[in-house]
Amino acid sequence: MAFCEIVGHRAVITLLSRAIARGSLPPSLLLTGPEGVGKRFIAHGIAQAMNCATPRGDDEAGAEMDACGACSVCGRIARGTFPDVLSLEPTETGALTIDQVRAALDQVGYRPFEARRRVVVIDQAELMVAPAQNALLKTLEEPPASTQFVLVTARPDMLLDTVRSRCPQLRCGLLSVDDIIDILTTRFDVEEGMARPAAASAGGSVGRALTAASGELVASREVAVGLLEAVAGARDARSRLAGAKVFATGKGSRRAPAARQELRLRLQALTSLLRDIEALSVGARVALANADLGRPLGRLVSAFADGRSRRAFSTVDQAIEAVDRNASPKVVADWLACQL
Repeated sequence: MAFCEIVGHRAVITLLSRAIARGSLPPSLLLTGPEGVGKRFIAHGIAQAMNCATPRGDDEAGAEMDACGACSVCGRIARGTFPDVLSLEPTETGALTIDQVRAALDQVGYRPFEARRRVVVIDQAELMVAPAQNALLKTLEEPPASTQFVLVTARPDMLLDTVRSRCPQLRCGLLSVDDIIDILTTRFDVEEGMARPAAASAGGSVGRALTAASGELVASREVAVGLLEAVAGARDARSRLAGAKVFATGKGSRRAPAARQELRLRLQALTSLLRDIEALSVGARVALANADLGRPLGRLVSAFADGRSRRAFSTVDQAIEAVDRNASPKVVADWLACQL
């Protein structure tokens, strides 16, 4: 995907395109940032900008040099069939193996077949096993002049210090709600009525927004509203914990990772609902992310007045962090219900 087609990340794209145009891009880069924000698209945008047959600039997109997106080279890079752009991804075992890295390094030792610059993209680089990282390190110390390395990761802390120190880091931030809505509606044909709440609950990630827009969002929002209603009218801890049990229960028998993923989606729906409740309570003239739930949200405004919705929002954020650290879904739900 050409730089001009990438939504968001204008500052990062401007820096990259300027460096490519001037031939000053470091031979190895580390693209970091949250999952699902488009880091891999940027990595392949680098490959296209470096090798496009008819490169151009795009003042509107802030790109000093950009790919045309239409030539044979751009098309083959987009389809993954260009021989000089190598993409390494985790195997079914969930790891990037030393054999994958060695196979790529064997090609790096030769001149590119037809590209001006060979590009090696290592997606989810944090999943490289230690021997693979050590094998890559030797090449990063003395990179071939004809090869560009781009490591993509949401967890740079999982890479060896020696690997990180040899790769200048560019961080990609979260996408805005409007950017995510644009992507969902134009590229994935999601109806705006579903795209808006999905984007609002996604925490800046298109990946999470797509999961939310897949249909699971409707059920998650219903359960999230149920929890808010339960804690709003709760007279004792027992009532709160009863609401927590419904909130934490998965659909049928679920393995722990699946249960955590489902709970995370419900927590994201909860943050979106709390934003709307706060907007209603202060009379803000903004579009509600969950406009179709205006009536039940309106009934909750008085219960979450006087700053309670803002405190609840912070509590839910802590719960999401706990889920990401593999905390027990039941423990997180119980704690959340007692804190709201």
